[in-house]
This record gives sequence, structure tokens and C-alpha cells, in this order.
Amino acid sequence: MPEIQFELKGQVYAENTDFGSGQDRMGGRTDIHFQRLRLTATGMLNETWGFKFQTCGNIGTAKQGSLGYGITAQDTDWNDRDVRIIDAYAIGNISDALNLKIGLTKIPLTRANLDDCFAPLTLDRSMFVYSAYGSSPAKFSRDLGGVAWGTFHEEKLKYFAGVFQGREGLTRTTHPFSGATVTSSIEPESSLEWVGRVHYSFLDAEPGSGYVGTYFGELKVLTLGVGYAYEPKAVYRNVNAAGVVTGTDAVDYSAFAADLMFEHPVGAGAVTLTAQYLKTDFDDGYKTNFNAGDRLANITGLNGQKDGSFVKGAYLLPQKIGKEGRLQPYAVYEKWKFAHLLGIDQQRITQSGFGLNYYIDEQRVRVTAEYLKTEFSKPTGLIGGRVDPATFAPLDRFTKYNTFRLMLQVCI
Repeated sequence: MPEIQFELKGQVYAENTDFGSGQDRMGGRTDIHFQRLRLTATGMLNETWGFKFQTCGNIGTAKQGSLGYGITAQDTDWNDRDVRIIDAYAIGNISDALNLKIGLTKIPLTRANLDDCFAPLTLDRSMFVYSAYGSSPAKFSRDLGGVAWGTFHEEKLKYFAGVFQGREGLTRTTHPFSGATVTSSIEPESSLEWVGRVHYSFLDAEPGSGYVGTYFGELKVLTLGVGYAYEPKAVYRNVNAAGVVTGTDAVDYSAFAADLMFEHPVGAGAVTLTAQYLKTDFDDGYKTNFNAGDRLANITGLNGQKDGSFVKGAYLLPQKIGKEGRLQPYAVYEKWKFAHLLGIDQQRITQSGFGLNYYIDEQRVRVTAEYLKTEFSKPTGLIGGRVDPATFAPLDRFTKYNTFRLMLQVCI
């Protein structure tokens, strides 16, 4: 008998950062926006075949990752109702060893990307763990293609094998300082991106085709995972600043990920520790490819050539607040090196902070408060800052800033 299930999910953020206002942009800024606003429909024809369709409202989002602020759409567009498709895939649950997702679905390279974005350990997933290509989550978090996944050995051994569209045609994006639309070079070859991942759970098995940040101490978890991605001849190696390709050599894209999840009950509470390492590589293509379109959308930037890691730790307090409420303080530390970021070679970003999750009804109703300190190894201009009107070089350069974030999440 066919069945269909609907879900409504929303996250409202309030963020205060100590830059972004005033003539010199050195005054604080407060922004309130929807981080995620989703309507999900999952239909199953029978126990084997089904389809999932998920929309995401892009209403008022202003934060540009860790790199600055942009004006919200609701400030500039009276009809600010941009709704995009973020997941749309056929489901084939054939057996424990073979399940399929075919369509627009998550890239199974890292545990961090497969974390449910309504159930991370901290307020949100890391800003730095996404893979290459494009300038929207529908490309660096998800892609069109197919994923096979399955489990063995009492569901403790799990694999993911994916093939995706990968780098595709030309990409147009907005330059962070000039505001101009810049265009990448064409892809050297229309190759597919291949992605594989495997994990092993030494204690309790983790259920499903994704992950969550905490199991509230209901499972004993020690899971180690690794992932790898590869696409041959993804970007031309030699491109000048005007976007003219000056040779036929091309660079391959590859990525390696390793991650850990540990959670164990301690009395009525629970200790949680999770860590992620990620290296994405374009064979130093940025040293000879000077096209802004390639650098922003492909070979460099937040999702281009980089390597780094994070570690997060939390403790779920044993006391309950009311009938179901739980408190979970946590801390996070991240360290990343970027080949080229906002005009700077070999930029390093360190981000550290702490927060508190208040689970009113587990992940269904949740309030999270978080403080983050972001530090740059080299002074950098940020998106939304002042620029020289002639050269568009940033006039205000930062070595660090602080952010306080507050989130209300409701899932039905």
C-alpha cells in the first residue's frame, strides 16, 4: 500500500558579530534569518521503491560562511520567496547490502556532510567541510547522480559508493569584492566524479544512510570512517586572469576524508566526541590558473584546495528540565589551511568556541547558544567590507573576529 510522509522543519538564527557596521565596518552587526526552512515529502510505493523530495527556503540568509556578510534578500527583493529543491531522489531499498539513491542527493565523502543538518552536535555543521565545485549547497554538499549503500556484519560495516555529475560546463559566481559576475573556464573533459566511503562501528551500529551528532546516550558508539573522491581532468591548469586558456594541461580533483564518532553513556548522562579530517586537492592548479571564476568556484576558496580538521566534544547532563528537557554543553576547535582564499595564498583559519544545547523535545524542539572565535593567519578583507573603488582591493583587513549565535529549531 503506497504511503507518503510530510515533514516541516525550520531553524531561526540570531547572530551578532563584532564587525560589519559603521563607516569603517568595525562596529558590531546583528542579523536574524532563517538558516534552513524545509518541506519534505517521502513516499514509498512499497517496502522497496520510493521517492524523496525536499525544498529549502532561502529567506533572508545573510552570513557568508566564515568570511563576512551580505545584504539579505528580504532587504532588496519585495518578493523574497526563493524556494529551491535541495533533495530529489528515487529510493531503492533492495536488501541490507544494497540500497539506492538516484537523483539529487548528498555526496557521501565525509561524515560531517552526511550529518543530519537538523541534528548536528554543535549549533551547525562546520563551515569548512564541503567538497569542491560551484557556489551553492546543491553542488558542494549534494549533486546529481547515484549512491549505492549497504551494511554487513550486523550493520557495523557500512559502505557508500557514488557516481556524480561533478564539474559541469561553465560556472558563474559573484566576485566577493568587486561584485562583478565572473565565469570559470569550460571543463577540459566531461568526466564523472567518483566517491566512496566506508565505516566500521566497533560498538553499537549506527542506523540509516546518514548520521546524527548525538544519540542522547541511548547507543554506545565508536565508529571510524574514511572517504575518497576523484574526478580526472577537472580544471585547466593554465588560464590567465582574463579567463583565456593558454594550454591543454588539466588538473585532477581528489579528496580524502577520515572521521571518528564516539559516544558513551555515563550514568544518566553521556559523553560525545567527534572529529573530522579532510583534504581536497587540485594539484596546485591555482599557481598557474589565475582566472577568478575558476578560483572562486572550483580550484580554491572555501571548498577548493585545502586541508584541515575539527574536533568537537560534549557532555549530556543527566538532569532533566521538566518532563523531557536536556542540557548539553559542548566545545569545538577547528584548524584549516587554504591554498588561496579571498586573494591570499596559504591562508590559515583557526576557529574555536563553546556552546549549550537545550533539547526541549530532543531534536524536534531545540535551542542552542554558541560563541565562536575566528582567527586568520594573514590579515584578510571580508565580504561586505570596504574596497578601493579603482582596484576593488579590500580596505579593511581582519586577523580575527568574534561571533555569538542563537538558534531555535522546530521539526514536525
